[in-house]
Order: sequence, then C-alpha cells, then structure tokens
Amino acid sequence: MTDGLHSSKALQVYDLGAIQLGGLNTSLAVPPLLGIFYVVLGALVPFSDNIFPDEPATQKAQERAKDVPFIALSFGLLALLTYLSAVLYESGTPFNQISLVLGLGAFVNWFLLDGTKQGLALSTICAIGAPAAELVLLHFVPLWHYPRGDMLGGAFVSWVPWCYFFYVPAVQNLARFLWSFCKADTNRSPQ
Repeated sequence: MTDGLHSSKALQVYDLGAIQLGGLNTSLAVPPLLGIFYVVLGALVPFSDNIFPDEPATQKAQERAKDVPFIALSFGLLALLTYLSAVLYESGTPFNQISLVLGLGAFVNWFLLDGTKQGLALSTICAIGAPAAELVLLHFVPLWHYPRGDMLGGAFVSWVPWCYFFYVPAVQNLARFLWSFCKADTNRSPQ
C-alpha cells in the first residue's frame, strides 16, 4: 500500500508488471521485493537487539512491541510519512526541502517508535543499502524509473533514502512482536 502512495503521484513509473489497484499503481514485482526486505530486516532484529540486550531502550522497545495497537500505530505513521512525501513531491516542493522534512520526520519516527542504538543503525543501513540494492536491481531489470530523478543522471530521487529509513521502526516492531511469540514457544517446557 505504501508503494502505491508514491506511485499514485508518479514518483516512480512502473515499466514491467504494472497493475492498478483502485487508485494505487504498483508492479507485480513489488510485493515479493518488499517481502524480501521485510524478511531480511525482520531477521536482523533479534540479532541487533542482542547487541544491547540490557539497555533500557532495548527493553522498552521489546515490551512496547508486544502491544498490537502500538504495531498498528507504527504502520500508521509509516503510511503517514509516505503520504507526506508523496504530497510534497506532487506539489512540486523542492527536493532539498522534502529531504529536510522527511529527515526530521524519520528521526522523530525512530525516536518515538524505537529509540534504540541498533534501531538507528539498522535505519541508517537501510537508508544506504536499500537504495544501492534498488539501483543495482534497476540497472539489470528495469522494473520502474523515476521521471524526476535528481541523482545519478536522473536514475534516483535524493530524498528516497529517508523513506527507507522511516520504514525500519514499523518493520522492527512487527518483527519484535513476531519474535516474542517464537521466544515464548521455545521457553515453554515440554509436557
């Protein structure tokens, strides 16, 4: 859905497997790609949380992630930030201003929904690594393009890394929620 918020404003135009679901545009390739992103990021969460297991911020993040309304809030804020980026893009806001607004929003989102050192590190890694992976993928398989790209000869949009950054707390909280069930199952004694 969040992908559709961007593509409905023509941030990216799908060149392969394009489909329209209501007012949202996407590609058949997007759900599997986002699924891979979610799974890889989700698998990194317990390992990163174990770097600082006794930190109060880690314990607080793990405890809050057991709350379903908190998970819903995390994804609601993700959708809100994605929508904000799409509206700013569509209105013609200069990219440096969009980047400033989204950078501030991404930091506040991390602080409110995660607040851990490892969360900040994962968000930063995703903000750098995901666009790099996207550029490599699009070089070999042109699934979409950015009609108003302002970086790398028009191949990419400079503020998109902030979108990857603000994706992380929501996925992290969902992963913590799911991992808490796995942990609970392994802690049960055999009967």
